[in-house]
Amino acid sequence: MSDFAPVRELIKDVPGWLSDEEGEALYELAKRCTGEGVIVEIGSWKGKSTICLGLGSRAGSGVRVFAVDPHADYRHGEFKENIERAGIADLVTPVKGMSQEVVDDFDQPIELLFVDGSHEEEDVRHDFDTWVPKVVDGGAVAFHDTTWHAGVRRVVAERIYASRQFRDVRFVIGSTTVARKVFENTARDRLHARRVQATKRVFGAVTSVLKKKRGWLPGPVERVGRRMFNLVGR
Repeated sequence: MSDFAPVRELIKDVPGWLSDEEGEALYELAKRCTGEGVIVEIGSWKGKSTICLGLGSRAGSGVRVFAVDPHADYRHGEFKENIERAGIADLVTPVKGMSQEVVDDFDQPIELLFVDGSHEEEDVRHDFDTWVPKVVDGGAVAFHDTTWHAGVRRVVAERIYASRQFRDVRFVIGSTTVARKVFENTARDRLHARRVQATKRVFGAVTSVLKKKRGWLPGPVERVGRRMFNLVGR
């Protein structure tokens, strides 16, 4: 049984748009954090991704997780219950407000930034331009919804896949792009990023077709396909 198996079981009934592969990636990223900076999540909803980050942190160095979200009353109760049920309430600090509203007052260095906020291109650019500079050199950045949402896809294509400030770019099945922030990457890093971007495009095209033909692809074939995309998306 992998480290993530109990987490997968814990989050299966928590509402949210996070694939198992994405949940495991967040868990592992948080587990590798050393405390050089904190973990920040932009967009928590009911805590599905927060649980993955928190339990990953717990399995590692116990780095604090800041969960930025409007945390509206009608759903904050569920968020709180889910976090408490996961046993990570002591590690998670909810930050109430839109990411654009709270960023100026957030003064801690960030070792892992997970962005799953607004899909509007202007908002995504604002999140990138204001939160990513707070990420320490060598820290990780992960953007959700980079496959099918045009605003996020455009910003990430420009600011990560075509950037000289990121290396170890990879695509996680579902819609997440992960990269490590550096002062300057190499030509080999940029070539790798382009290859990963091409894989992501193929995944997006294939899944768009399959979504229209739900049930057409046998389960075992789908699982093999997901494993293959995971391997080539690294």
